[in-house]
Amino acid sequence: MTSKKMTTLIRLARRTRTKFLSLLFPCPFPWTQNDLQYIPDDSSSQQGLCGEALVLASQLDSKTFRLPNLWEVFSEWPLKENPHVKRLEGLVNSMLERIVTNERKLKALKQANFARLISLWYPDAEWPELEIATAYSVWIFVWDDEVDAGDTDVSHDEELSRAYYQKSLDTIHHLLGLDTQGQKFVDEKQALHPNMVLFTDAARGIRSAADRIQRERFYHELEHFMIQVGVEHSHRMRGSIPTVEKYLEIRSGSVGCAPQIAITDLMLKVRLPESIMESAPMKGLWKETVIICLILNDIYSAQKEIAQASLLNLVPVMFKNCNPEKQSLDLVTHGIEETLRTTMRRFEEAATALSGMASHDVQLDKDVQAFIKWCRYFITGVLQWSLESKRYGMAECLHDDGSLSIVL
Repeated sequence: MTSKKMTTLIRLARRTRTKFLSLLFPCPFPWTQNDLQYIPDDSSSQQGLCGEALVLASQLDSKTFRLPNLWEVFSEWPLKENPHVKRLEGLVNSMLERIVTNERKLKALKQANFARLISLWYPDAEWPELEIATAYSVWIFVWDDEVDAGDTDVSHDEELSRAYYQKSLDTIHHLLGLDTQGQKFVDEKQALHPNMVLFTDAARGIRSAADRIQRERFYHELEHFMIQVGVEHSHRMRGSIPTVEKYLEIRSGSVGCAPQIAITDLMLKVRLPESIMESAPMKGLWKETVIICLILNDIYSAQKEIAQASLLNLVPVMFKNCNPEKQSLDLVTHGIEETLRTTMRRFEEAATALSGMASHDVQLDKDVQAFIKWCRYFITGVLQWSLESKRYGMAECLHDDGSLSIVL
């Protein structure tokens, strides 16, 4: 069969499947466009890469990305571990065993040590709240890997991925008790993927502890997360590399930090008034927290993601957008340090403004300070865990002075 005929058959099969999926999901996600459909050609066979991503991968191959000891930047921010960390290890492993059947994946996920991360994120939380946070955190890692890991049908097919997002969102909306039109599920655990079973545990706790406004805020952040995961996935499938500004916009959603921030008041067992939650300083605090976390996540996961044929990462994106005459990874490092310091300054400005809004009320001020402190815990937890976790393998790149040399 000729290549032209094969391509025609592939297109016909995709159109048939698109029509079928449109009957199942009549309200497609915003990025559903025919021009996003990708027909692989011979050049994309190398590690699943194509287009700009393929060229970029060859430019970065075996280059060394150097990072300073970033703990020097965050030296004044708190880091603390929850005393329930050992108990959390057993909980995380039991949750992973419930939803991951592939032995290789299960082993890798266990070695990631999510219990350590959760204990750093919520150092002062009590066990009932930790159970909710753990169910949610483990779920979102596994859910996201289904799209990003590059070894599933969903990760290689945009139509399947859109169905995955839509069915997941429908299930989340139902489990959070937000249905308004009497939508019926035969069983609470019905979902596109078995990992949604774990979200049932998180949603049950959130539903009992949060009011409708809090649950709607959480849902909308998850919806935005899934939309941006889809946009990121489309870029990956086409091999296109966005500008740094556009990438940061996409990644601010797809990194998945905002939904985690949305359940912070539950974890702290406080209820900040909407005048605080919807204020400009609070939105600024969220934004800068997310950006700092995405920077940390991207720089420490760059090696892993490139190995998985994903060039949608801040390090390759900044390298691609460098002036061709000055293009180097040292320039990328400088740009990351500068962006990180600017973002931290804006974080502190937002925190100061938020504190000013609460200064008239002793209890409100206490609750706001707890929220701000948690954002710092969230960031330092990401930093410490990323350096330790076998998920990224940074221990092998670490020097005695805390700096890193990462071979891409």
